[in-house]
Amino acid sequence: MRLHHLRMRAFGPFADEVVVDFESLAGDGLFLLHGQTGAGKTTVLDGVAFALFGRVPGARDTNRRLHSDHSSADQVPEVELEATIGGRRLRITRSPDHLRPKKRGTGTTKVNARGTLVWLDDSGPDLTRLPEIGEVVTRLLGMSADQFFQVVLLPQGEFARFLRATSEDREGLLERLFDTERFGDLEEWLRERARQSASAVAERTAAADRIAGQIVALGGADVADPDMEWAQNCLAAARTDATGCVDALTGAQAELDRVQAAHDHGARLVDARRRGDEATTRLVQLADGGAELAAITAALESGRRAAPIASVVEDRDRAAAALATAESECARLDAELAALDEGAPLCRSSAEGSLDAAIERWTAESGRWEPLAARLARRPELIADIDRIRDEMDATERRLAEMDSLLEQAPERREKAAAELAGAVAARAQLPHLHAERDRLATIARAVADREALEPEIARAEQQLLDAREQYTTARERLLDVRERRLTGMAAELAGQLVDGTPCAVCGSVEHPLPAVSDSATSIGEAQEADAVEAAQRAADTRSAAESDRAALVERRTHLDATIDGAMRDQIDAHRAQNTADLEDAERSAERTSSLAAALKAIEADIESVRVERSDADTAQAGRRERLTALRDTLGALDADVAEATGGRTGVAERRAELAELCRRAARLRDARNELVRVRQRRADALDRLAEKCAAAGFADPSEATAALTSEARLSEWEAMVLQASRIRAAAESTLADTEVRAAMAAEPVDTDALAANLASARQVRDEATSRRAVAVRRLRDLDDYVSQFWAAADVLAPMRARHDELQGLAELVSGRGQNSRRMSLRSYVLAARLTEVLVAASARLHQMSSGRYEFVHTDAVGPRGRRGGLGIEVRDEYTGAVRATTTLSGGETFFASLALALGLADVVAAESGGHVLDTIFIDEGFGALDPEALDLVMGVLDDLRSGGRVVGVVSHVDELRARIPAQLHVVRGESGSHIRMSGALGVS
Repeated sequence: MRLHHLRMRAFGPFADEVVVDFESLAGDGLFLLHGQTGAGKTTVLDGVAFALFGRVPGARDTNRRLHSDHSSADQVPEVELEATIGGRRLRITRSPDHLRPKKRGTGTTKVNARGTLVWLDDSGPDLTRLPEIGEVVTRLLGMSADQFFQVVLLPQGEFARFLRATSEDREGLLERLFDTERFGDLEEWLRERARQSASAVAERTAAADRIAGQIVALGGADVADPDMEWAQNCLAAARTDATGCVDALTGAQAELDRVQAAHDHGARLVDARRRGDEATTRLVQLADGGAELAAITAALESGRRAAPIASVVEDRDRAAAALATAESECARLDAELAALDEGAPLCRSSAEGSLDAAIERWTAESGRWEPLAARLARRPELIADIDRIRDEMDATERRLAEMDSLLEQAPERREKAAAELAGAVAARAQLPHLHAERDRLATIARAVADREALEPEIARAEQQLLDAREQYTTARERLLDVRERRLTGMAAELAGQLVDGTPCAVCGSVEHPLPAVSDSATSIGEAQEADAVEAAQRAADTRSAAESDRAALVERRTHLDATIDGAMRDQIDAHRAQNTADLEDAERSAERTSSLAAALKAIEADIESVRVERSDADTAQAGRRERLTALRDTLGALDADVAEATGGRTGVAERRAELAELCRRAARLRDARNELVRVRQRRADALDRLAEKCAAAGFADPSEATAALTSEARLSEWEAMVLQASRIRAAAESTLADTEVRAAMAAEPVDTDALAANLASARQVRDEATSRRAVAVRRLRDLDDYVSQFWAAADVLAPMRARHDELQGLAELVSGRGQNSRRMSLRSYVLAARLTEVLVAASARLHQMSSGRYEFVHTDAVGPRGRRGGLGIEVRDEYTGAVRATTTLSGGETFFASLALALGLADVVAAESGGHVLDTIFIDEGFGALDPEALDLVMGVLDDLRSGGRVVGVVSHVDELRARIPAQLHVVRGESGSHIRMSGALGVS
């Protein structure tokens, strides 16, 4: 991978667009990235990481505040990287998630991340989907984001911690860099299999214990460790008990059969004696009721002879009743007809056919009156129509008056509604201006509040700046004093190295007459000078930070003053209150615009509707007047015709009703007289039939036959009584003739209570024996089943336990427990092998940087208090031959040990990822802890790294590196954001 250009805008501390030309910086193969603390040196590396993977390294990716606070809120943050990866040149442009002001209203809205990948060598289609871009970058680099951050962006202080970390902490980083997931999956698979096996063994053991518990519950002896022999003994005891219960049941059943036979014989004798006594009693009762039975038999015979005459008697009685009814009806109808003047002569006349002639005469007269009656029947309808039309005309006149009033008021109503609508429309037009004024006043009010709250912060920042400047002055003076005393003590150090006969390193003399003497009270060592340098640097950083904080607050106050523009809080509050009131009035009026427009349309529609209705009402009123005149003419003509026809004596309807009543009464009288003749003939016929029937049945006269008549129910009752008496007598005589009954009545009485008591006792004994047998048989059957299950469970459990012990031991072994004396898991073992490769590669560089003194040693010893081992790192000191912990190294030694370890890890990870060549790497900080000699050695290693065209970027603020590395990228901090300057062999940009 080789970087060409990086462009950033509104990203981190860079508010404006900055461009990093890596090709210019890479001309010498080594460049320096430096600047003030907090200026944004690491942000340049974050820009490279974000362009490639859409995220930044470490904890900085947690909050994701990538949008520059120095840029405007609507400025889009963007990073563009042009690079060659895997031989393919591409340009990646990304924009992170960020918030921008809403285009309408107040507040912000979230803008999602986006990105594009363009192949500058036309080797593929351009990409715009973020997952696809990430997959392509990962595939070309051959490593994940975490691997890239460790291998290419050698992080600040990360490998110093890795160098001193425990095996567990070191394992976390190695797992991110090396793919050991499959070994972890294998460990988990074995553990899961062991858990499943343990669960299966426990389930089988619990099943066997449950079966043994069932055997004990069924009567088996309870033992601590049940086995096959115990189960067999329990089964044999159950078989013996079942055999004894079967024998006891056989004896009890035989005794019950004997007692049952004796009880049945006694019951039969008692039943036979009872039946004989009952038969004797019934015969006595029949003899006592003999006379009554004879009378019932005679009445039954007479009733049977008189039964056929009953219908004829009923016909006679019905004919007599019908004759009386017909005579009464004729008399009543005769009186009704006589009550009419024209009907009385007919009632006194005996001439045949007089009624029919009168009915025909009256019917003909009624027919002559029918046409005039039909016209007269419509007279009420004519009067009703006239009244109805007169009422309609009155109502229409009233409605016309109302509509005239409405039309007179219509112009005033329409003008009022139009004025209200115009006011509402004008208020709605003022809403945007009022909203804008409200937002402007709110912004000024917030600025006033922020301005008041900012003054104490500025005072505190100025005080902190004064304190930081005093601390920096003190630390600087202390550093100058230390260096002066250090120079003073160097002569004593050189004199301490003089040996007689050996030339002086300064003057070359072999004689040393007056060597300098060290003053222990004023001598300064190298460590003290380094501490003073570090303290001065910290004070300078603190002062720079205080200056930046104060400048930011002052700039914030200036922006707020520009926003406030001299306004006072009281004025702003008064203007906001007035604006709020105006806005509420305008919003209420604007909300009524639709309803007012609808009301105006409704008023216009009502006016038009009234006009149409009034026109229709005028037309209808004219038609009613014409209709009323026609109806009045028709009624006058009808009244004139009726008066002419009747002469004024009576009405047409009254005469026709009188004629109809005469016809009706005459017709009913005629029909009643005809019915009387027919009824008299039926009565005579019924008397003749009754006389004939009585003589045929043997009765002297109808009265005798009538006395013998009885209801069919009574006859059936008498016949049933006679038949029942006959049957009772026959049954009693048959019972007394039975041999068993005669023998039972002659024998001695039987004690049935004693027989029943013996039978109940025998049944109880038999039932108890049956219950014991059933329990014993069921217990034997269940025991046989449970013993078989117990044998099957025991046969399966033994080999299962053996397999589980083997699987559990293997799972503990690969997990670093059990027989694993090194306490190393399988994954740790694989990582230990990778760590060994890393230490071999790192030892070569450590050997070079330490002038052949140190090299790394891998140790797999167990940690303190039994903690896991396998990933330990130690160093071998070639000067002493001792192997010691990395925590014993000095600060400078720790730096180049960490650097060697990082470079070795980068080589191994690159090889692990498919051997991809990493043409560009960055090393972040740590050079301040080196003395000049150590710095020369480290620079030699960096010179080796850039061989073969590799570019190395060093991130540091050490002054000496600026003199050693001509190609530099300087990040400059400013109040409005950071910017960059590049310098090299071609000058400064």
